Amino acid sequence: MKETANGRWSKTWAQRIRVGGRAVSLGLGSYPAVSLALARERALANRQAVEQGRDPRRRHAVTFAEAMAAVIDLHRPNWKPTSNTEQQWRSLLANHIDATIGTMGVAEVTAADVVAVLDRVWDRPELARRTARRISTTMKWAMGRGLRDNDPTAAAVAAMPKLRHHPNHHRALHHSDLPDALTKIRTSAAAAATKSALELLALTATRPGEVRNARWGEFDLDTAVWTIPAARYKTGTQFRVPLNTRAVALLTQARNLTHGDALVFPSPITGRAMSENTYVKLLKDLDIATSAHGLRATFRSWCSDTGVPRDLAEMALGHAVRGVEGAYARSDMLERRRTLMQQWNDHIT
Repeated sequence: MKETANGRWSKTWAQRIRVGGRAVSLGLGSYPAVSLALARERALANRQAVEQGRDPRRRHAVTFAEAMAAVIDLHRPNWKPTSNTEQQWRSLLANHIDATIGTMGVAEVTAADVVAVLDRVWDRPELARRTARRISTTMKWAMGRGLRDNDPTAAAVAAMPKLRHHPNHHRALHHSDLPDALTKIRTSAAAAATKSALELLALTATRPGEVRNARWGEFDLDTAVWTIPAARYKTGTQFRVPLNTRAVALLTQARNLTHGDALVFPSPITGRAMSENTYVKLLKDLDIATSAHGLRATFRSWCSDTGVPRDLAEMALGHAVRGVEGAYARSDMLERRRTLMQQWNDHIT
């Protein structure tokens, strides 16, 4: 027991133990937050660490927030420059970890502590799953570094209500409704770059991030080809996108607004690449019932309805063609896709 500055008494569990031939005192947590049983469990873990030649004080020195930051640094080289993965990790750290278990020693975090984090996000299934995965990754990093002996994440998840399963189907317009939607976008009061980016997305059936991060050096308007480099493409290989007539006209107009190898559609606010929410906000403001990624589903539906061969439709979407079809797909079908994308252009403009 220890008297605090305001005259009250605090109760804290402590362990006297010899480390490296010297007697030291290790804190085991405050009572009643830490029960006698849990204090004994922590004391046993400290004794086992000493017997194995490790210093248990090191376990208490690293906080959970520091451990998660180390995991971010470890994996950052493997993330694509255009990925928002690091942003998601740091958002989790700032918004949920720092407010709960961030200052706790990584060795001291229990399943109950993890539950306290999950309680904050459990009403958002995708965020909840991502949070649990990243806490578990951090725990496993700590285990590998000898900072703790187990990963309590699975036990914490088991103590939570079952998450509702939401299939990741992107909302898609019927292709017959897309011409009117594009007219609403073009005539809206949104920034020119935002409107053009969303229209190019529909015209090319590419992925949202590929348009947001597109640079002028990737485009050859004379041959009407957009070459997305391997570093920016989902499959990790370079991909050529044939540009239909409306896409070329749109890009020719946009070219007058930027210079050099700059971003094609920079944010009008920051000058950097647009955020994912830029598309979301415009579609919501215009009451267009689709998502940016859903425009690809609209294109795929049109392909099915008009009898486009499956391998050609999949290649147009940049999907890997598997099985027997994939074994014989030695060409990127650029000219066949050029004809297809012009037919798509004529249907939606």
